[in-house]
Amino acid sequence: MMLQKRMMVPLAIVLALVFGCAEDPGPDPTPTPTPQPGEPVTIELSAQNQRFDTDTLTVPAGSEVMIVFNNMDADAHNFALYESSAATTAHFVGEIITGPETIVYEFTAPESPGEYFFRCDPHPFTMTGTFIVN
Repeated sequence: MMLQKRMMVPLAIVLALVFGCAEDPGPDPTPTPTPQPGEPVTIELSAQNQRFDTDTLTVPAGSEVMIVFNNMDADAHNFALYESSAATTAHFVGEIITGPETIVYEFTAPESPGEYFFRCDPHPFTMTGTFIVN
């Protein structure tokens, strides 16, 4: 029994040295780039059959946003960003285009994190979504 206790102490020291001296692998060599506040963000958004191709967009607070908007319909569409679904306070209202046509909208995302409302102004009930600012 005494021999086992004497063997455990040196073994514990060796293990502590091995694991304590292990080389730090450092940061992940392929980190996923995450836009930081204020960095430009490009989003592709399409309109077809009086629907957007997504109902959620996410950007960092205060970032420069470029929306490449592809109107695939013959109808008039746009992208407009509002404080809420009441659509009384606009953050950005894009030019209405009749397609098929592509336009680039550029604006600065709100500084305050939260959920905002986007829509197509000519189709305010069928073309809507949530614009998330982190």
